[in-house]
Amino acid sequence: MSNAAEGLEVGGQRPEGAKQTPSPALPRGFAAVDSPADFRDSGALVVRMPCGIRSKEKLLAILADKLRFPGYFGWNWDALEECLRDLSWLPARQGVVIVHEDLPFGDGVNRSLYFSLLRNVLAHWSSDRSRSVRIVLPSGVEIPRTD
Repeated sequence: MSNAAEGLEVGGQRPEGAKQTPSPALPRGFAAVDSPADFRDSGALVVRMPCGIRSKEKLLAILADKLRFPGYFGWNWDALEECLRDLSWLPARQGVVIVHEDLPFGDGVNRSLYFSLLRNVLAHWSSDRSRSVRIVLPSGVEIPRTD
């Protein structure tokens, strides 16, 4: 199995729609699949991020709704990272997979900020291990570097 598929297996089987294709090396916790629309994982809460997200407000609204963020959510990048690193309101040990149909925001600062935030969140859950959190992207995409 490729590094991109790392962490996508559930019960020893790869979820439906998780067919891998060659793609640039992705950071740990990210995976690339041929068809994000076909991705399924019955063991996790799957949040689908549709094509064409161009505003921070739209992205935050989708995540807040689908992940059932608490009322104190502050509608900014810091609040998003805080909630994604918490998730205590979800059932214990329930995995979360955020599936992107494409990369949000086009090129620019919001895309870089968002993917930097996702890397931080994945690093947190990688060391915590009480919950599986993964990010699924379409094959062949390049995410912004935050070196």
